[in-house]
Amino acid sequence: MERKLTKLEHSHVEVLVTVDAKTWKDAQKKAFDKEAANVEIPGFRKGKAPENLVKSKVNQMKVMDEAINALLPVAYREIIEQDGVKPYAQPKVDITKLSDTELEIKFTIVTAPEVKLGAYKGLKIGHNEVKVDPEEVETAIKKVLSENASLVVKEDVAKEGDTVILDFAGSIDGKAFEGGSAQNYELELGSHAFIPGFEEQLVGHKAGEHVDVNVKFPENYVEELKGKDAVFACDIHEVKEKKLPELNDEFVKELKLKDVETVAQLRANKEAEIKANKENAEKRDYMDKLLSEIAKNAQVEIPDEILDNQVASRKEDFEKRISQSGFTLEKYLQVLGQKEEEFLAQIRKDALRDVTHYVIMEEIGKAEGIEITEADLEFEFARMAEQYNMKIEDIKKALSSQLGDMKNSLFMTRVEQFLTENND
Repeated sequence: MERKLTKLEHSHVEVLVTVDAKTWKDAQKKAFDKEAANVEIPGFRKGKAPENLVKSKVNQMKVMDEAINALLPVAYREIIEQDGVKPYAQPKVDITKLSDTELEIKFTIVTAPEVKLGAYKGLKIGHNEVKVDPEEVETAIKKVLSENASLVVKEDVAKEGDTVILDFAGSIDGKAFEGGSAQNYELELGSHAFIPGFEEQLVGHKAGEHVDVNVKFPENYVEELKGKDAVFACDIHEVKEKKLPELNDEFVKELKLKDVETVAQLRANKEAEIKANKENAEKRDYMDKLLSEIAKNAQVEIPDEILDNQVASRKEDFEKRISQSGFTLEKYLQVLGQKEEEFLAQIRKDALRDVTHYVIMEEIGKAEGIEITEADLEFEFARMAEQYNMKIEDIKKALSSQLGDMKNSLFMTRVEQFLTENND
């Protein structure tokens, strides 16, 4: 195949591919044979009829489409591998010439955004000091105790923090509404899992009691319920209170944390964990501020196709996440009181920032000659093998299809290290 590359504006490349006559003829023959295999001619076994008889029964446009679709990935792969074009989005494909004897394909490809770097070293951003307050450690300890608490049935009335097992049935103007009822529902009072006012009205009641809970749905709720008064008929079956374990060395040993067997060691462990989390958060915040400052000094133009792909991908991921909680995007936005246009505008804004920061880091890496070598990969394989207690060969096998992503991750980490070392 013959290719002609033309660089266009705004990070686009046009590649005109002329398929040689033999390759095009062979692709058509293969596509024809595939279609002919399913043609039945009276008097002949399926797929065994003479070609001149089969031709009249085969859709020639379908043959052409089949042949083109077989050649497209081959042509695109050659553009990437042989011409070194690095696509950043799905290409636009046009068939510019088509006949029995010739095929010409035009690929319009979005490539890496062009970046003109300004100052990216010696910038004064400033780090925030990371501290861990004793109260934070105690809160973490209380959380550990709460997570290991047992629920014990009590005869007394429910109080905040208790868990009630109940049936409830909601109605508006005497009519039940979808999603407003459940049986044997386990609800922790004070968890704010339900709308404001619901859980508070169950406090002070005990097992066996019937309670009519009167609430008003918030204005930023789903369209059919927002702002409406509702009554939930509740029957309490059980009231349970949390029984926290005693904080002692025996309890700590039961947690089976590595190198943690005493209360003092547990506190030290939680303090180190909180500090590490805060340091990581501070590092992310610093890098975001630093890259935003570098972006101000740079010239970066992100093609719309890249942003469109990012927005679509992020929207899809978000919809999958909220669907696990039973929400559609429409319902979720109704609860937030947000329009879809505002939601998508924010996604696009975030995508623009993230893509800009990414391509800036790529360009800085190239400018500074940062590369990931085979030795770097071997070191990473060895580190992971030790971390997961696996053989290096097994790690390599498991990651064989992800080497590109792995190298890119190591590259970005190396660029971050460079930026941290060369800025304040």
